[in-house]
Amino acid sequence: MSTGQDTAIVEQRNSWLPMIGLFLGQILMSFNVAALPVSIGGMVDDFGAPPTAVSTAIVMYGIGVAALVMLGAKLGHRFGWVLVFRIVVVVFAASSLMMIFAPTIEFVIAAQTLAGMSAAVIVPALVALIAENYHGSQQATAIGSLGSARAFSGMSAFLIGGALGSTVGWRPVFGIVLVVALAVFVFSFTLRSDRGNSSVEIDVVAAMLIGVAIVVLTLGFNNLNGWGLLIARDGAPFDVVGLSPAPILIVLGVVLGQAFLVWTRRRVQVGKVPLVGLSVLGSSRERAALYAMFVVVALEAA
Repeated sequence: MSTGQDTAIVEQRNSWLPMIGLFLGQILMSFNVAALPVSIGGMVDDFGAPPTAVSTAIVMYGIGVAALVMLGAKLGHRFGWVLVFRIVVVVFAASSLMMIFAPTIEFVIAAQTLAGMSAAVIVPALVALIAENYHGSQQATAIGSLGSARAFSGMSAFLIGGALGSTVGWRPVFGIVLVVALAVFVFSFTLRSDRGNSSVEIDVVAAMLIGVAIVVLTLGFNNLNGWGLLIARDGAPFDVVGLSPAPILIVLGVVLGQAFLVWTRRRVQVGKVPLVGLSVLGSSRERAALYAMFVVVALEAA
């Protein structure tokens, strides 16, 4: 006879301490990106460079993330998310040091390229580490908190960055990025460790195809105005029989993207592991979700 006792399985709840580090990891990336636009004026004054040159740093960050995020996910699976996460956080901290002590605009561009490459691993690492350390309702809460971290850091970067930029200078803003990076590194030691899987294959050819495709597509679209929509303008670095290199880069990017899809399908057909499974586009719902995400990010970037 039932005693009326509650026999429901009690969900095991883990400490939120590791989540603090992951929350700060999201803030690290978002604060860095949001701080760049409010720092353009100070960089223009410091380096005597045109705003377009400074904005190149923002573009290079985005290129680094987009071109390497698929490869970053594979690196985490192969070598272990915690280890890889710590390494790229240190690299991100190094990029903030480069920003703080940058003597020329070229150092700023290089620093943001490095930051973007690091973020390409941090982005999938945050989700993977949440899945490793939290389950059930805690996992849903943890994933939701990443969105709030992005909003919080974006707002605070504009407020803090604007205040510091108008009183002290733009460099201390990236001192905050450095402090956050060091905090993330310290909190990473509270994360549950994983050893990775050495049997995970990394499709180098696919990584190069999609990486180069994203780079040339971004460069093409970003320079349509400056280089010319069809006929090369004076600002174009070169021309092809009088044509602007911008649309040529866009066409090249589309071709390389198609080559990536063909290569991936052939790899699946012979039973090898692809860089990314095309099954994510298998149904109309999944495609619609992907298109919606693309529109959201495109509008945000605009």
